[in-house]
Amino acid sequence: MSEMIKLDIFSDTICPWCYIGKKRLDRAIKKFNTEEFMITWRPFQLNPNMQADGMDRTEYLVSKFGSEDAAKTIYDNIFEEGEKEEIHFQFDDIKITPNSFNSHRLLALAYQKKIQDRMIEDIFQSYFIRGEDIGDPTVLLDIAIKHNIDEDEFKNYLMNKENIEPLANEEIQARKMGINSVPTFIVNQQIVINGAQSVDNFELIFTKLLSKVH
Repeated sequence: MSEMIKLDIFSDTICPWCYIGKKRLDRAIKKFNTEEFMITWRPFQLNPNMQADGMDRTEYLVSKFGSEDAAKTIYDNIFEEGEKEEIHFQFDDIKITPNSFNSHRLLALAYQKKIQDRMIEDIFQSYFIRGEDIGDPTVLLDIAIKHNIDEDEFKNYLMNKENIEPLANEEIQARKMGINSVPTFIVNQQIVINGAQSVDNFELIFTKLLSKVH
């Protein structure tokens, strides 16, 4: 009998380590093909006060890391880690650091339709591979349509202010729980793992959990 492992992942759609972490998690899960994993992607904005239309990426990186050179050093390392996971980051194509809240709203809608895992992969690719502005509702609409979400449904969802507060509250609760960086993986509501873990680390944790129930 298989045992379900529940994963709540706090991430931001503009976080490259979240994409790397997803790829490593996917690889680990493939080793446990007789087990069931229930994965929920939860919102955590790295820049909750970002203006609605985002800001110039170079300005953003300088404000965050102090200089273009410092940012380049950090992102060169991320690029190399991405290559190991077959993610070919195109950082130079990203012109805008977006406000990511609407992309989290699209993920919340995808959760309702049980297509969240595929959706977040496409959002990551849109931003990190194609350099698209995922704060732009038209970019998000293209992604939604690709996943058979009706154009009117998505537009109505974005216009509906009632779905904003629950999502914002999820993030507030995360910060109250002490989550202050992404990705953060919570396994079976008890084990908290910070950062883009190695595949081996994920495997070790899953093996330990499953050995207790088999």
